[in-house]
Amino acid sequence: MSPGLPSVRQGSSIQVPKPAKISNGQIGSRQLLVAFVITGFVLCGVIEQSASVTLRANITSTYSAAEFAEYVENTSYITRYCQPPDTNRSQVHAVRSIPHIEIPMTRTDKTESVLREAYMWGTLISPLAASRIAARVGAERLFGAGVLGAGVSALMVPAAWLTPCHVFIRILQGVFMGATWPAAHTLAVTWFKPKQLSAFVSTYTAVNLGYAVVGLLGTALVRSLGRDWLSYAIAFFAVIWYFLWWRFVEERLNPNRPIRDEHRCLPWRNLLLSKPAWSCGIAVVGSQWADATLMLGVTKYLKLVYGFSIAYEDVLASLPHIGHFFAAITFGIVVDHVRGSGLVSTTTARKFFVYISHFLPAALMFVLGYTGCDPAAPAALYTAALALTGATPAGAFASAADIAPNFAGTVFGLCQTIGAAGLLAANYAVSEGLHGSFAGWWRLVFGVSSAVLLTTATFFMAWGSGSVQDWDTSCEFEPEKELVEEASRLDSVLE
Repeated sequence: MSPGLPSVRQGSSIQVPKPAKISNGQIGSRQLLVAFVITGFVLCGVIEQSASVTLRANITSTYSAAEFAEYVENTSYITRYCQPPDTNRSQVHAVRSIPHIEIPMTRTDKTESVLREAYMWGTLISPLAASRIAARVGAERLFGAGVLGAGVSALMVPAAWLTPCHVFIRILQGVFMGATWPAAHTLAVTWFKPKQLSAFVSTYTAVNLGYAVVGLLGTALVRSLGRDWLSYAIAFFAVIWYFLWWRFVEERLNPNRPIRDEHRCLPWRNLLLSKPAWSCGIAVVGSQWADATLMLGVTKYLKLVYGFSIAYEDVLASLPHIGHFFAAITFGIVVDHVRGSGLVSTTTARKFFVYISHFLPAALMFVLGYTGCDPAAPAALYTAALALTGATPAGAFASAADIAPNFAGTVFGLCQTIGAAGLLAANYAVSEGLHGSFAGWWRLVFGVSSAVLLTTATFFMAWGSGSVQDWDTSCEFEPEKELVEEASRLDSVLE
């Protein structure tokens, strides 16, 4: 007998454990989960912007040359201070006095605004209710159903185009989209250690990556094949995505997750009276307001005042969103490293990244109205501000999981509901500002956004937290089933 080998009695059976195979398979599943969540949110971003891209794919110009010239003359530095010196006159700057005109909202602008607001109403309705559904049926199932429902409902768009049914479809898509956020947050606290949470939460910004994808590829598709093909493509990829999600995520991960009866013992009163929970929601309001200002106000400002061509297939309309996504991933990795090394507390880390995502963009947007003659300056400020808002997941979003890991989906559902209400208010304020009736309105739009960012960030600085709250442990959870094999497989994922 070879040395080092155990003796085996004749007739006895040998059981060879396979921990390496199970462990490797499950660890691979965690990376697979990240990939599916990213692509799922990319699809959600494509769906959100699909109506706007389809409406504007074949539009070359919204305003006439005369309207553009008159509007610029009364609202920007370009006419008042940036004209070249007149060598024939003693005046250095020639300024004409023409009464200010109001640029009316075109039919396309109105239609786009209605469809955008309908989608926002859907995202306002569903998050809180979806968080409770995720607690009952499993976050894996709800996230997959949310992406699939939003995508498949696009099949009804061609038949209902620009009818009241189209508005209903947009609301329905928003409802499905709103359900994915709390489901993803429940996935975060289920499958990732607390010190690895921020990087996963930052993948939610893949929605912005979807904005860039539909701008670059969707516009080309509509122009080459027609309006309806974008809806068909969305539905097709949603079905393919869901089939793979069902095969590799639902079938593999959902049976092995620890299921808790969260819906039976959620301390609603303590949650609704929790200052850290509300501070997360209020911080999300500031982030959403900034996004509305950057995506609606600043882009139109660059187009009308500085003459940029902000079409959906343009680099300036797509590249900043790609930068936003990669900046968010970087912020998430950095904050996880900082927390893991013990340099600062979790609360300090969250507040620092809220400072980055709110205070710095507030300063940049305020300066936007005073950038002067160089057109590159506002474009650079816009790109930098959008990248800095990518710190929001590493700050406010992740804080919702820190303060109540057992109810992370519900806390984040509350945050997203509050944030969606703020987004609707911001959309209305910015849309009115884009078609304001007095000069200098641009600065007011940017100033209000800066004030909202500063106010919401200050609230989080005062009451935000990264510590588990007492009411999170007010219930004793009992797993629904005790399976030794399943528990060991789950432990291998979290190692």
